[in-house]
Amino acid sequence: MLITATDNPLVRHLATLHEVAGRRASGAFLVEGRRAIAGFLAAGWIPNHLLIRSGSAVPEGWPEHVEVGERALAKISAATTPSGYLAVFALPAEVPLDRAAGGLVLAGVSDPGNLGTLLRTAAAFAVGQVVCLGGADPFAPKVVQASAGALAAVRLHRLAGCSELAGGAPLCALVPRGGHGPAALAAGARWLVVGGEANGLAAADLACCSELLTLPMPGQAVESLNAAVAGAIGLWELFGRRAGVPAP
Repeated sequence: MLITATDNPLVRHLATLHEVAGRRASGAFLVEGRRAIAGFLAAGWIPNHLLIRSGSAVPEGWPEHVEVGERALAKISAATTPSGYLAVFALPAEVPLDRAAGGLVLAGVSDPGNLGTLLRTAAAFAVGQVVCLGGADPFAPKVVQASAGALAAVRLHRLAGCSELAGGAPLCALVPRGGHGPAALAAGARWLVVGGEANGLAAADLACCSELLTLPMPGQAVESLNAAVAGAIGLWELFGRRAGVPAP
């Protein structure tokens, strides 16, 4: 089957997945790029739809797909330069949150690239639970693209505030100054709490944290790090290094 028309019903429907309202109404989200799609397929996810640019190579073992022409592809894709590989997956069902196990908390991280990078880093260090407090939609196309398929490896939860994690593992706020260095924190399960790019952590969320982590920065020219960079280093220090993961 080859779809070329931009007014094709499937094309028009999939284009609505660019927006959060469309994703919620359809219960589905869009994944673009061969590598990202492969990550979901390898994790056992079954696509609702799989679309490949007409004439492009079909990776071995991929399920049945529909071929699409350039104009139809451009309408569906949220990318400036479509890769030619698109898939639609159902939004995952909510799973119980294990408060005692800890994980990553992203509080108001609104930049899609930063959010996707942090999700990818969490997956790399086997941090299975990620809690989002506001911020960007983790299933937005730019976030999914930045995560490079890592969404398939983490369990996402959306909460209103850090207070909803009370009674579980301790919360450790990543702050630019005034906290302990990584070596001063005892081993054990915890929630690493990373604030948004512009304003950091809200006072209410910071008040829930019994630990403060500040990354040593001997360089004097930089006051603070980008949220994704700081969060990635924090994840390495608290989860990667302590689990014996080799340094990158």
